[in-house]
This record gives sequence, C-alpha cells and structure tokens, in this order.
Amino acid sequence: MNERLARIVLGVVLPASAAAIAYLPYLIYRDDLPDRLATHFDGSGTPDGSMTPSMFVVTTSVLLGVGIVAMIAVALTRRPLHQVAGPVGGAMGGFLAGLGSGILAVTVLSQRDLVDWTDASSPWPMVLASLVLSIAFMVAAGLLTSELPIRPHPLPDPAAIPVMALDADEHAVWSARLHNRWLLVLGAGITIAGVVYAVFTQWWILVPMAISGLAVLTFTSLRVQADGNGLHVSYGVLPWPRTHIPVDQIETASVIDIRPRDWGGWGYRGSLKLMNQAAVVHRAGPGLRLDLTDGKVFAVSVDNPETPAALLNAEVARQRATSS
Repeated sequence: MNERLARIVLGVVLPASAAAIAYLPYLIYRDDLPDRLATHFDGSGTPDGSMTPSMFVVTTSVLLGVGIVAMIAVALTRRPLHQVAGPVGGAMGGFLAGLGSGILAVTVLSQRDLVDWTDASSPWPMVLASLVLSIAFMVAAGLLTSELPIRPHPLPDPAAIPVMALDADEHAVWSARLHNRWLLVLGAGITIAGVVYAVFTQWWILVPMAISGLAVLTFTSLRVQADGNGLHVSYGVLPWPRTHIPVDQIETASVIDIRPRDWGGWGYRGSLKLMNQAAVVHRAGPGLRLDLTDGKVFAVSVDNPETPAALLNAEVARQRATSS
C-alpha cells in the first residue's frame, strides 16, 4: 500500500467505519430501546447501574471521538512521525475508536426490545465483542501508520560498531542475565492485590490483575545471548515469549545509550511488524542496537554491550564473506 492510500484509509475510511458501526444500530433501533440502558454489572453479571440512551451515546462518543481525532491527526501529519509517538498514536486511536463504537453498537443490539434495563443479560459477550472490534481497529490503524514516513533513529556512530576478530573456524557465544528488583516488587504487588481484592469483593477482578502481574513479572529478568545464529532474548523463567533475530537479518550491531523516554517507557516497546522498531527496555543505560537488513531497528538493555555487538558484527561479516 502506498503512502497516499494509507493516509486516506487511516484518516477517512477507518473513522467513517467506526462511526457507522457505532451510530447505525442506534439510529435503526432507538425506538425499540428501554427508557434506560444497563451500563454496569456486578460480578455475577446482574445489571446494577443504568443510563439514558442519549447519555450513553454521549459517553461512548467521547471514546469514539478521541480515537477518530487521533487517527485523523496522524493521517494529516506531513512531517515524518516520531518513532514512538506516531505509531502508538495511530494504534491507540484505532483502539479507542473501535472500543467506543463496539460498546455502543453491542449494547444497543443486545438490549433492544427489553422492557426494563434490569432484564439485560450477562455482559461478557458484549465485552468480548467490543474488545475484538477494538483490537481489530488497533491492528489496522497500526499497520496503516507503519506505511507513513517515520523519523528514523540517528544512525550509529561508526566508532560504536565494534568487530571481534574471529578465525575462520572459530565461534564464540556471549550471554548475560539482567535483573530488576523494582519490577519484581511491582509485579508481585499487583498479583497480591488482585488475590486480596478477589477474595473480599469480586472474584473476576483476579483475572486482569493476574495477567497484569504476570506481564510485569515476565520482565523482571532478561537473558540475552549472541552467537553464530544471531541474537536471542528470553524473558523471566517461562519458555515463552522469546525473541530471536537471525544473523542473516542483521546489518550492523552497535552500542547505544537506552533511555526509556526515547522508546515509550519500560518493557517491550514497539513492534518490528507494526512499527518497524522495537526495544526491550529493562533499565536506562547501555544497550545493544541492531540495524536490520530491511531497515528495522531492534534494541535491548544489556551490560557491556561492546562484546555482543563485536561478536554479531564478526558473524555478519563471516556470513557475507561465505555467501559472496
């Protein structure tokens, strides 16, 4: 897809689609809706809060409107987008637009013909459908944003691209493990809070809290390995997820100074597929940067990154010499 078409779809087609999904069911079935709509449910799925249809439209329109404005703003930006703010802005705009339109549409469709809002059924199908729609819009907006010009990270200083001297039959392996105790405390705190809240209030809160806590705990430790096959990054003690970048996809490996603000925070930031760049930001400080053969950039926090950078550059040079 070319840039012009991507801008049209991101700035016109997606916003119009989100608005149509949101408002068409309401315009068609508004006379079939009860005087109030069920808008809040307790842990057992019983409705315990309501809102007039017109107020519900206004409330969901805020989400929808913010998302549409974000997508249009990204589509209309003529200068190259910021490496993080541009792709994240487009993707989050799609997510909010999809979420707002999904909540409004599914609520109207599920509660039409009800006599009273207290007769509303379980909200879980509504929640699931809204999330699926919001994720679909987020992925679409992210893919479209990736077609727009992105302001590249500055090219590495040639002095920061070391090369290890390896004999023709010599191979080396480098590995290191990093730990972050603050993330460990945060992840454990989120999980414990979820358990306590679930025991004394509503059980279902444990699910999102446990998922959030596990996601944080995943990044409490990193194992990074560089060898003749490329770069390998594993997270925490679980076998998944893992990141592997083969040596034949690496253009250069260099040493950089990683700052969370440059990548949008801590953790796994960005996406090689959607944003053409990603970073595993474990803490501020030295890191390893890989410029890939397709123009994408991957970075990871490591101590003493000179060694893995030199090793990978040596393996890249060896492979090029072998294939030429």
